Amino acid sequence: MTTAMMAAVFLIGGNSVYAEPQSTTKDLNDFLCKEVMRLSGSERENALALLHGYRLGKKNTTQYQVETLAAFTDSYIDHCLDNPGDNALAVFEKIAK
Repeated sequence: MTTAMMAAVFLIGGNSVYAEPQSTTKDLNDFLCKEVMRLSGSERENALALLHGYRLGKKNTTQYQVETLAAFTDSYIDHCLDNPGDNALAVFEKIAK
């Protein structure tokens, strides 16, 4: 399963790729930092991968540097741990300008 597919599962709220599709629409703008920080293991990795992919898509590029993504991730996690009520997407966009 690709990271994008797994991130999609996170967004639709399912725990399994084989779950029935849900008709509920979710919006990245609705997630708080604490919701991302409550995820663990691969679920958090998938959410972070989705945020990175969203950013790359907005920049209309497929190129990235691993070290830069790692630095964005570290800064994001530090901020979210200190500010759990902040909007997860807004924080990521600010950090990963």
